[in-house]
Amino acid sequence: MSTANTSLCALILFMLTACGGGGGGETTQANVSNNTNSETSTETSSTDTNTDTNTDTTTNEQAEDTATYQLTFTRTWEADNFATNFPANSHFSPLVGLTHNADGMIFKSDTPASAGMISMAETGSKSLLKDEISTIQNAGHSNYLIDESGVPNSAKSITFTFEASQQFPLLSVVSMVAPSPDWFIALQSVPLFTDNQWLESQTIQLKVYDAGSDSGSRFGSANQATSPAEPIMLLTSDPADSDFSAGVHRESGAHIGMIEIERMQ
Repeated sequence: MSTANTSLCALILFMLTACGGGGGGETTQANVSNNTNSETSTETSSTDTNTDTNTDTTTNEQAEDTATYQLTFTRTWEADNFATNFPANSHFSPLVGLTHNADGMIFKSDTPASAGMISMAETGSKSLLKDEISTIQNAGHSNYLIDESGVPNSAKSITFTFEASQQFPLLSVVSMVAPSPDWFIALQSVPLFTDNQWLESQTIQLKVYDAGSDSGSRFGSANQATSPAEPIMLLTSDPADSDFSAGVHRESGAHIGMIEIERMQ
């Protein structure tokens, strides 16, 4: 082979080798670049997540352990809205109740009344019921006794304050509808603290319950003990005896009274 042909072949071989090596280098560089971008994106995402978590922690404030409330009980029971056999000396007995947990209830609908509840509903006395509440407190299910006066015939309302805690967030209060065989009004396990928040205010229309211990049918009926006693239920009577059906006026739906609860700041 001539010297000219040898030089030409060497030049062609050099050019082919150089072209193959450059293609592999670009692919490798592209992979490095992609990996770098992925790492940067991961770090940014981690930073964003930490920022959100810190924000949630600082805005989640813990509610106070206790709260003080004002309760106002107002009677709306009058001769003009509950006319049937309306008693001349209508009134409500002294109020008694407690703040408690789920195991501290003093009564429950559709179950027999305790001796203390029967005494309160039939006579307005609260001594036996207060003894039962003391037992509930000793068992660790309540921390506050409500022991207040009632609403006499000459008055329209009564106001008092009470305390509740996160450990005992439920409120129950009872009072005899007087005179009556065994009828009473009640708040039954009203929640004051839910979802890490204290109730600010609430108005509750009151219904009338029958304690199930006396079979008298009218406000002024003589004592007629029910034997065996029946479960507590909303009062429903014959239209000739009273205006009540399921605890409210059977025609107008009027309530005998209301309770307003407001948290004090």
